[in-house]
Amino acid sequence: MRGSAKVGRGIAALTLCFALLTMPAPAERAFSNLQNLLRSSDLIVLGDVRHGVAERVGFFSSENFFASLARAGVRHVAIEMPRVLGRQAMTVDTEADVEALAGDIIRAGRWRFTDPDHPNDDGNAIQKTVATGLGRQVLYAKRFGIQPIFYDFNNPLGGFASFNDPVYRCLAALSSITLVRYALDARVTKEARDAAIIRERFSHDDELAAYIETRVKEAGGGKLVVIPGYAHAVMPGGLTERLENRLNRRAAVVAVFKDAAENGRFTNFLWEQAALLQVDLSRPPHFYYNIADDTLRAETTPGRFAGIDGARNRQMPSICFQWAHFDLRAVH
Repeated sequence: MRGSAKVGRGIAALTLCFALLTMPAPAERAFSNLQNLLRSSDLIVLGDVRHGVAERVGFFSSENFFASLARAGVRHVAIEMPRVLGRQAMTVDTEADVEALAGDIIRAGRWRFTDPDHPNDDGNAIQKTVATGLGRQVLYAKRFGIQPIFYDFNNPLGGFASFNDPVYRCLAALSSITLVRYALDARVTKEARDAAIIRERFSHDDELAAYIETRVKEAGGGKLVVIPGYAHAVMPGGLTERLENRLNRRAAVVAVFKDAAENGRFTNFLWEQAALLQVDLSRPPHFYYNIADDTLRAETTPGRFAGIDGARNRQMPSICFQWAHFDLRAVH
């Protein structure tokens, strides 16, 4: 009996030893559910449901995330960042370079990042988080042999070469001086102007798809992961549809949340955004992914967002009709 007990303990020890030897390393265990999705598609769109949330910024710039991309055979990752920053970031090769880049971005003061979960903070922490994240995305992409593609949505101040949104086209013709001089600014709210600028950015998604397509084909094609804002991922005629048409691939669209609580508030957030921007957010993603616990859930009731279409309430500001017949000589 005593010998049998020793043999049993020996077998148990060998079994445990084998399990430890065959267990994946921590980096390999990370994001295993997301890993399965990355392997299953050649075009994956990971929608950032709210820009500036620190946990999501950290996830998209983590070594584990890029390791997951590499293991899934991803060749290119397209990241929504100003291209001018991307060009500078491509010089990053070390952690020291990451810190230097972050310092340069913050000192330049040309970009202001906000964390919607902490609106009362002074903003210094999220500046450091986003700027450092940009550098780390390049560092880890290079480390894992993935091509980073940095693209932006035109000039962040709305300096577009052509106008597509009719409301933005009207407001662009009214300079700030004109608006104040003729007391027109009181008739068009800041919210209405900001919404028109954002809709105009959305309308240029095919230009972004063309830019991404060119970078992918120049590097020999292959699996592509795109990380845009959520609206670009699901809007009709948005970035996802444009890339599908240009690359002749079906996309897997994923809404990426920091945790289950943010996921639970998502429908209300969509209602607010659709109404504020007057855009159609009725198309659901194919999957919902929570970073905190690596849970991936497929959309099983695609009709549940059917009513979230703010585009149906879009109206032309009355001043745009008036301005078309406005006689400046009458006010001199």
